[in-house]
Amino acid sequence: MQTATAYNPVTVRNIAGEMANHALERGEGLTHREYKRLGYTDEQIERNADEAARIFAASSTRRVA
Repeated sequence: MQTATAYNPVTVRNIAGEMANHALERGEGLTHREYKRLGYTDEQIERNADEAARIFAASSTRRVA
């Protein structure tokens, strides 16, 4: 017999990771305006910019090492 569990349709996004990937693909950090053009809100940018920068720096260092 199966246990009934509620279906959760929410998909969790790693916005900082997404922002870092955009920067890695480009080879440099993006500006606030560029992230806005990619569809991020001001709140998402402000909340995740520091973590995205850390991920970008760590990934850049790994490529060199």
